Amino acid sequence: MAKKMFLSAVLLAMSTLTATNGWAQQTLRLGHYFATEDFRGLTAQHFADQVNERADDLNVEVYPNESLVKGREALQATSQGVVDIYSVYAGYLSGQVPLINVFSLPFPPPAYDDKAMYKLALDPKTVALMDKTFAKFGVKYLGVINSSGPAQLFLRNPVESVTDISGRKLRGAGGLSDVALRKLGASVVLLSAAEQFLALQTGTVDGISTTWSSYVNYGLADVAPTYLAATVVRAPYLLLMNKAKFDALNDAQRKAITEAVEDTVNWSRKNFAAEQDELHQKVVDQAKNVVEVSAEQNAELRKQMQPIYESYVEDNGEAGAQLMQRWHEVTGTDQ
Repeated sequence: MAKKMFLSAVLLAMSTLTATNGWAQQTLRLGHYFATEDFRGLTAQHFADQVNERADDLNVEVYPNESLVKGREALQATSQGVVDIYSVYAGYLSGQVPLINVFSLPFPPPAYDDKAMYKLALDPKTVALMDKTFAKFGVKYLGVINSSGPAQLFLRNPVESVTDISGRKLRGAGGLSDVALRKLGASVVLLSAAEQFLALQTGTVDGISTTWSSYVNYGLADVAPTYLAATVVRAPYLLLMNKAKFDALNDAQRKAITEAVEDTVNWSRKNFAAEQDELHQKVVDQAKNVVEVSAEQNAELRKQMQPIYESYVEDNGEAGAQLMQRWHEVTGTDQ
């Protein structure tokens, strides 16, 4: 008995010493809704690995495939501390954070490629506006860590052009891009990435707006054999953190997280182009029907979208005007 009491006292003393000297390892739960082999899943894992390498007293555990929180519940779950960090598609948050709709402007011009998207997303003024906005929800905006690439259209049945989506029920990508689909005559259904296959298989939807990555990694060619190559939207994936949890970290821990974000952005940008080339080839190979969209058709689509662009500024005031001006700058388009 005396020996057991002695060991217990030693363990308690060691525990106290560890806590006093800051040696205790704190676990942070990072959620996302991608498959682990998906590039977006790999990017989230890269971030976790970078934090773990930089801070011995932090341990980021990754929960993929919506195993902890669904993508569309990311903001609320992060705000409430159900998850500590979440990697989420910007369009999923647009209903709750209208300012984020600058990343869901529909049918962008070809100049709005990933380089331009990052230029907009990583601009210090953009980051400051977003951080201030997300703070109202008790969430720390850590920035963006990768791109969606072009979210395009995939359908169960053949079409000849974008106008053929009129009257069809589509799973949207979120935000103003859903408004655009409705403007073109489609009805829009909200589904998580994991629900797309079944919804297409059962005919719950006639088609989806999604990324090449999701199309390939979820095996959607089996249920959506028509590929309509119109870029509905191109958006970043945001990295959000519970603000109270972030603020409670010490300076070294916060620095580790900030540096891990920067490293992850660089890693993602370095590897994404090759990943996209490979994915696009797989999409073309797997789809039975590939419908290209001409430059003239794209220009006409953008003309139809102008009222939606204008509504973004009207709905978001001065902050929206600043971000829209920056969007025009990176796309080289007229205001």
